[in-house]
Amino acid sequence: MKNFILIFIILTITSCSFDNKTGIWRDASNIPLEKDTTESINDNKSKNRYESIFIENEKYNEEKLPLNNSTLNIDAPITTKDWTQQYGSKTNNISNYSYTGFKTIVSKSRKLNKNSENKNIVFYKNNLITSDHKGKIFIYSIDLKKKLFKYDFYKKKYRNFKKEIYLAINKNILIAADNLGYIYAIDLNTKSLIWAKNYGIPFRSNIKIADKQILLANQDNVIYSLELTTGEKNWQYSTNLTFLKSDFINNFTIDELNKNLFFLNTSGEFYSINYKNKNINWVLNFRNSSLKGNTDLFLSQPIIQKKDILIISTEKGILSYDTINGIKNWSFSSDASTKPILTTHFLYLISKNNLLICLDNKTGSVLWSKNIYKNVTTKIVKKIGKLHDFKIVNNELSVYTRKGYLLTYNYKNGNFIETKRISKNGINSEVVFLNKGMFLIDNKSKLLKFN
Repeated sequence: MKNFILIFIILTITSCSFDNKTGIWRDASNIPLEKDTTESINDNKSKNRYESIFIENEKYNEEKLPLNNSTLNIDAPITTKDWTQQYGSKTNNISNYSYTGFKTIVSKSRKLNKNSENKNIVFYKNNLITSDHKGKIFIYSIDLKKKLFKYDFYKKKYRNFKKEIYLAINKNILIAADNLGYIYAIDLNTKSLIWAKNYGIPFRSNIKIADKQILLANQDNVIYSLELTTGEKNWQYSTNLTFLKSDFINNFTIDELNKNLFFLNTSGEFYSINYKNKNINWVLNFRNSSLKGNTDLFLSQPIIQKKDILIISTEKGILSYDTINGIKNWSFSSDASTKPILTTHFLYLISKNNLLICLDNKTGSVLWSKNIYKNVTTKIVKKIGKLHDFKIVNNELSVYTRKGYLLTYNYKNGNFIETKRISKNGINSEVVFLNKGMFLIDNKSKLLKFN
């Protein structure tokens, strides 16, 4: 009898989901599906302003020299202390990064994971946090050059599903939402699961955290507000559904001063919602109303914001709006190949016809434009690969390519400065700046640090 009891205890312990590196946690399959609730946001459509916006002009496609007497000044470089969300800030926009500027690799990690795209990376206390395609989240210490912690939320049932995980950090809490419909919170100090919820429908958006609310959306364009410490639902709101999927995902920015979130969904609708009082401020519709059903595919770069200006970059054009009333400031007929950069006075973008363009924020007029490959040798053009990231660093326009090249340009006139291959194994993540250092993950899943 004693032997039977002993065997039973051993089997009970070994069947539990326990990991001495992460603490006790539940397998994802044991988390019940959250009940769907009715909309709890004030949806008084009589107060909403819907308008269809289209740019029918031919795409801008010419080079323009800056005025001889023009003096362009941009925002001073800033030193970023953390990187707790995709794009580095609640506005998806940082105007100018401060960096030591030597562009020299000072450290390279071992391979972090196998055959994974690191689409979403965050940093916490000088540690990299990312995930692999199996859904394992891990923390890598930049100082110690080793993994400190690995967390597998899924284990048995969902082991063979390819996971895509969206990440964000608030203080010591890591929020993870995935393409299976799970969202969960991990305490980074205790390395333990705080809470987990299953919503059944894949999440498909960046994550914003404001006033202890987690704001995100699923692939059906439903917006959720969840309480940060418990995961309980504050409210949800269903926006228009589209049946066609593209590389564009639902996208948020946050105006903390006025407690507004801005949401561009995959159906081409743009919402301003006060997340504190749960009122819809205004709605814009970018879809072609002449097309019936959901047959038109909407494509866009992530929205960006600075002070009272919002920039939307659709395949039809670049549009500027006032954050408070949703009134359009101007529109410009071009399609951006990367997320544009918004400074106090100017907007910088790279068009799909390879033009580097500087626009005036007030009028949308072109101050100068130049082909990014002008004065770049044909040999280099063939080698550099697809454009991957675009930033202003130390007052220079910096263009990063998938094959690991960095091209720099003068912000005043677009003149080419230099090209340098900074990663022989290409670039497979967003380029991140922390404490005047530059970080990226290459195509071999290795973290590179530059001084």
